[in-house]
Amino acid sequence: MNLTIDIGNTRIKAGIYSGARLINVFNVEKASVAQLKAFINKYPFIDNATVCTSIDYPKSLKAFLQKNFKLVELSEKTKLPFKNNYKTPETLGKDRLAAVAGAEHLLPKKDVLVINAGTCITYDFIDRKGVYQGGAISPGLNIRFKALNTFTGRLPLIKANINYEGLAGKTTEESILSGVQQGIVEEIDGFINTYKNKYSSLQVILTGGSSAWLKKRLKNKIISEPFLTLTGLNVLLAFNLKGNKPKHS
Repeated sequence: MNLTIDIGNTRIKAGIYSGARLINVFNVEKASVAQLKAFINKYPFIDNATVCTSIDYPKSLKAFLQKNFKLVELSEKTKLPFKNNYKTPETLGKDRLAAVAGAEHLLPKKDVLVINAGTCITYDFIDRKGVYQGGAISPGLNIRFKALNTFTGRLPLIKANINYEGLAGKTTEESILSGVQQGIVEEIDGFINTYKNKYSSLQVILTGGSSAWLKKRLKNKIISEPFLTLTGLNVLLAFNLKGNKPKHS
């Protein structure tokens, strides 16, 4: 069994895999040995673990993982089951790499756009030849709300309201909701349409914390995979330990 851990800017997700099958998911705000132990206690047959992180994580957690499992930390030196055409691999977010690995595993030999709507919105493209061609990074939902409040004199800081669907806001709060939320929808649909103009058989996978409400709003057809990054980590772990990818379940 494999343990996969994705340490993001705001949340930590961990998954237990048996082969290619996801058994359970753990989601918390802070990484700690105690919380991880509580999660994996029921799974005594975990042999391997992998971590990708956007931030520094506790040394105690790393020591625990190294002591108890064969650990693979995702880095620019990690072997990949696809070609990486990114010019600065050392600066590429490891969660982006993992998501691409997950997409290539689920949709092999396809032109795939991976959209991860989390703290940031990332767009990553892998072509049908198995070459990762890079992508784009855009501010996520909460960053946009905070930016309007931080860099203006009078605009209030408001929270997302995914039930609000108005186009022309009748108050300042509604105007911000429309601008931020509808703006993200239009942005994502625009990116998809631009890629479709170049790659007619494009497949789109949507993941990340904001994906649940976005998939209801987007005009384009998408595949929703909430645990895509964890799946990609499992793929990369198997590839680096055994030189092959886990078979589809």
